[in-house]
Amino acid sequence: MPDDLKARTDTTMHQIFLYARTLIIGALGGLVGYLLNFPLGWLVGAMLSTIPCAMVGVRVPTHWGLRSVMIGTIGLMAGAAFTPAIVNRAGEWAFSLAGVALYCVIITAMGLFICLRLGKLDRPTAAFSAAPGGLSEILVLGPAYGADVRALSLVHGMRLAVILIIVPLVIVWVGTGNGPITMNRTIDFTLSMPLRDYAILGACLVVGIIGGRNIRLPGAHLTGPLLLSAVVHYFGLTASSPPQLFVIVAQIVIGTSVAQFFANTTIRQVLGGLMVGGGLTVVNLGIASIFALAFQTWLDIPFAAGLLALVPGGLPEMSLISIALGLDAAFVSLHHLFRVVMVLMFLPILVPLWVPKPESVPQPH
Repeated sequence: MPDDLKARTDTTMHQIFLYARTLIIGALGGLVGYLLNFPLGWLVGAMLSTIPCAMVGVRVPTHWGLRSVMIGTIGLMAGAAFTPAIVNRAGEWAFSLAGVALYCVIITAMGLFICLRLGKLDRPTAAFSAAPGGLSEILVLGPAYGADVRALSLVHGMRLAVILIIVPLVIVWVGTGNGPITMNRTIDFTLSMPLRDYAILGACLVVGIIGGRNIRLPGAHLTGPLLLSAVVHYFGLTASSPPQLFVIVAQIVIGTSVAQFFANTTIRQVLGGLMVGGGLTVVNLGIASIFALAFQTWLDIPFAAGLLALVPGGLPEMSLISIALGLDAAFVSLHHLFRVVMVLMFLPILVPLWVPKPESVPQPH
């Protein structure tokens, strides 16, 4: 075997080993979370077992292809909630969508104050740290305006981690409006589903991810499969949803992917990120609770669904929580998609008014 081919093979095998090790650590942590009966235990356990590893310098990389497939699978599950009965109620959500827009304006303004005064962040970093999602797009846009990508990663990663831990606990505690939530403790390891449904959902997954990326849908890996799944379920082409085992694997993969934001961080950096990210989270959750109570009082939307539709966690993560806790996944996903689209539309317009974009470096002729 030529030396260069052998070197590439060794590198590939080592990378596969690292991916597998990450998933094993996350799966063991998830199992502990499940056995301890944590809400969303597989995700929270995977996250809490891999973050300390990343902090002390142990490599816990995420295979982004696998993560994309798992996020797409969540999209398929969320899309299964778009039955004709649900779609016919979509007009009732106009006021709650307007509430999401007002909520985003309020928490962004308060987030700017926290990031500037409490976190002592510079203006570009504060602007993108205060923005309520989409995380991956913010990490791309932020550096173009001089924002510190490491600070952005830590603040948003900390906020996401805190939300993923606290929100399921709150929802299980308050219930859905129809009584307290009882977590399903049984695991269905079977993958039984008609072959025709596997083919339909598989096509929605592949075409949704590729097509969503090509037309630049926000959160394409989730929204592409979600939209196609919604179509096939609405028209009755299938009534199936991916098996429960896929939900567990998705929780583990997404939980381990949060660790990337904490790679090689010191305790001091984490405490700084916790102060800013935790402060943002407290404000976000407090105001979201007020809005959710208003939704429940005036719009007859259960508090749990309203809270989950508002809190600015990741679109895939919030969709996953709604599925795992048996909430209205269509309602939650649509509201988070609206939030992400709104942020991506207005952020590039508003930020330059407050933070001048750095001049590009002249290129030699």
